[in-house]
Amino acid sequence: MIQKIKEYFYNSSLKSALKSNAGVQREMININSAKRIGIIFNATKKNDIITVTQFADKLRNEGKEVYTLGYQDRKLKEEAVARLFDRNSIDWFGIPNDTKVDSFQKLNLDILICAFEEECLPLEYIVATSKARFRVGAFSKAKTNYYELMINIKKDQQLLYLLKQIKHFLKVINKND
Repeated sequence: MIQKIKEYFYNSSLKSALKSNAGVQREMININSAKRIGIIFNATKKNDIITVTQFADKLRNEGKEVYTLGYQDRKLKEEAVARLFDRNSIDWFGIPNDTKVDSFQKLNLDILICAFEEECLPLEYIVATSKARFRVGAFSKAKTNYYELMINIKKDQQLLYLLKQIKHFLKVINKND
């Protein structure tokens, strides 16, 4: 019963936020023409933090401004790294409520890369309400209105594989424009 109440308020808040984002201009953007790229990811596993950090560094070496924001699905005792938020930063319904998230959401991003495969309500809320011009992530039949491009990978694939596939498709999109 409590879970259903949480879901109701989460979905209600999400619908309201989506309506306020209705005027955002979305477009397919080739990674070569993108200047500012955001990456959100599930930072609960140490290996995923390393994978995303290395991927972000490669993009920076290509001359991109890259901003990362990770979610750790636990309550941390101390102030975490500036690019992470945790359960202390979400409300009872699962909606992010943190200055780090607000600052990330205000960035004028060309591309938002969603580097997570499994359901994660705080990250999904950020994706859905993002003002990024182009949002890309793993395929989910229930989340098709959150993305402009979704990559369908097998459930047993690693995060690195998803990121490689995202980069590949971002290179071939609008190549002739």
